[in-house]
Amino acid sequence: MITKIRKIGNSAGVILSKSILEQCSIKSEVLLEVSDNKIVISGVEKKPRAGWDKQFISAGSLEDNKVLIDNISNDFDNSEWTW
Repeated sequence: MITKIRKIGNSAGVILSKSILEQCSIKSEVLLEVSDNKIVISGVEKKPRAGWDKQFISAGSLEDNKVLIDNISNDFDNSEWTW
């Protein structure tokens, strides 16, 4: 398929058809690479919460996973709520 390069501000871009995106299972993000003087566009499979464990550890929140308060309750919870 031949397509035109379009000017977008100071950059340039191409329009990818819906059928091409569907064939490659591309949703919203792509990985662009240059290989042997060719532009390679690959779909990116995003995994929700990927890398969160490392971020929590680096923030120090997973170092101590003990429950600080065993039973949190109050009069309102005991008398007003219907469980």
